[in-house]
Amino acid sequence: MKKIFLAVLLGLFSLPMFAQQENSGALWSFTYDMAFPMGATKDYTGKASFRGMMLDGRGFVDNNITLGGNFGWNVFYEKADKETVEVDNITLTGTQYKYINAFPMFFNAAYYFNEGSYVRPYVAANIGVIYDIQRTDIGLYSFDYDNWKFAFAPEVGLAFQTDSGVGLMVNLRYNYGLETSDIDALSYLGLNIGLLW
Repeated sequence: MKKIFLAVLLGLFSLPMFAQQENSGALWSFTYDMAFPMGATKDYTGKASFRGMMLDGRGFVDNNITLGGNFGWNVFYEKADKETVEVDNITLTGTQYKYINAFPMFFNAAYYFNEGSYVRPYVAANIGVIYDIQRTDIGLYSFDYDNWKFAFAPEVGLAFQTDSGVGLMVNLRYNYGLETSDIDALSYLGLNIGLLW
């Protein structure tokens, strides 16, 4: 698993460097990510998450198109009082502590509008994997599931650039990791804001 993780990271961050050699200019951003669960994810843990971050690198291949990649981390948590769960023919009732740690790793392509402007709206497509760790604690028992999911994430956003070289990135991304034999599909909407350079 470590080899897969390192190979994906190396691939993600080599794209902006390649694109930067082809054309001058690269965009790097580090964002604080808020996530709102949807679908089966909301059924498991319904609370919004305010624990997330993402590092994104993109290189311009022409004046409007970038190629790149990103790596992020989102944490979902919910406490559920006096719920009953059945796992492996065992029925347990009590307070449950539910956690999801999601690590999205995507390649992306984006199209930026308003060439030459300091404010550039864009649309992007992300495709890759999400490493998903799900844990339920109830009493003395803990049930853990982890899996790699094929995933995609459409994105819209605004890049605010300045002459100083440091700007602002705001985007909205819908993350969807496909269902596996162990874990339901992972689905959440991310609102992300951070620094752009």
